[in-house]
Amino acid sequence: MFRHRLSSKLALCTLSAFIIAAFIFSGTHFVGSVWIDHKFQDAAFAERQQQSELQNLQEHISSCKASALDYHLVSNWVKERELTSLSLYYGERLIYDSTISYHAGNLLSGRVTAPLPWQKTYPLRFRDVEVTAVVSTFARHRFEDQLNFVCLAVFFFVFLLIMLWYMHKKVVYIHRLAKEIRNMEAGNLNNPITLRGNDELSALAQDVDKMRHALLRQMILFQKARKDRDQFAVHMSHDLRTPITSLIGYLDIVNQKRYPDQSIQEQYLHKAEEKALQLKNLSENMFSHFMVSMDEAQSDNAFCDNATVDSLIQDGVFMLESQLLQAVVAKAPQEDGVFFAIKKASLQRILDNIFSNLLKYADPTFPIEIEFKKTEQMLTLSFSNHTLQKNSDTVASAGVGLKSAREIASQSGGMLQITKEASLFRINLSLCVISETS
Repeated sequence: MFRHRLSSKLALCTLSAFIIAAFIFSGTHFVGSVWIDHKFQDAAFAERQQQSELQNLQEHISSCKASALDYHLVSNWVKERELTSLSLYYGERLIYDSTISYHAGNLLSGRVTAPLPWQKTYPLRFRDVEVTAVVSTFARHRFEDQLNFVCLAVFFFVFLLIMLWYMHKKVVYIHRLAKEIRNMEAGNLNNPITLRGNDELSALAQDVDKMRHALLRQMILFQKARKDRDQFAVHMSHDLRTPITSLIGYLDIVNQKRYPDQSIQEQYLHKAEEKALQLKNLSENMFSHFMVSMDEAQSDNAFCDNATVDSLIQDGVFMLESQLLQAVVAKAPQEDGVFFAIKKASLQRILDNIFSNLLKYADPTFPIEIEFKKTEQMLTLSFSNHTLQKNSDTVASAGVGLKSAREIASQSGGMLQITKEASLFRINLSLCVISETS
């Protein structure tokens, strides 16, 4: 698109400068010619030019103290005057004529002739004698030559002025681009590159500006990745503490033998094994996917169905009851072929954070209510509990765990809402429904 555009513009500028200078040359020459015509229509002006030349010759003769036969001195003056011709007469004899390079050997040997009737004669005094002079100055030609010189000078001045202006404009733009590129090199990527024109320089500036945008995007992505990494580390540390706490709780119950029979002991040990495996999976995900988003860090690619949701809820209820908290669970919907747009590992982390929050802040004197609400597009899990008064302010902040759960739900297309009314604390987890054949 921009190929050879700068050279074409330079050629066009040169042609334009030539045309403009030619027009100015013609205009100046026309005005000067009119002025010359006007001046030389005045006989007095022409006569003054003749008188000026004769006076100059008389001064030259006087300064050199020349005699009438010192023709070389007169010839030198005529040569200096270029367009001036001179004829000298002594009486009726021609003793010197510059037009035919004639000069007499003495005053009496000159040709017998006289000036033409229309020629004006002037007295000219030498050191030894006075002669008659006929001077032709050709002053008009001299003025025309001077006019041509002035017009040519104006032509080249205008031409060079236009070319220098165009080159200066480009040089200034190049210096500006160089300064902006140095600013980019110094790390200042917020100032845009100046785009001017549509030639190779503007194409270069456009490419540099695209590079600036690319570098700026890379810096933003790098900062965002670093921020996500830090948040991921915070969330993972919280997610690791939750199964560890549950694992310690189960093992503590088993060690202190706070179980009614052997079957409950095996159930606690089974749950402890599950938490240990979950802890293992979380640690593997953290080390293998530390630099990627939390959504990419999931190892289980299977979507959750009703049975999976119910199993995870029952595990959480079992953990609550093991800590002497009451839980009332509404009957979960039992529909086959219905899946939710969330992976099992993600839902496990969300529910772990919710149940961990309930363990910390739920009032054990009130039951925890868990409800299911199913529509064609959404499944909503509702967790309601009364909070301990000493921890009411802390619960209002939602905590790091619930913030992590909200982000995980959002990444899966769901939503986690937290509301608090007086001492009642409610969490609504909404999961998008997908069909088995979609």
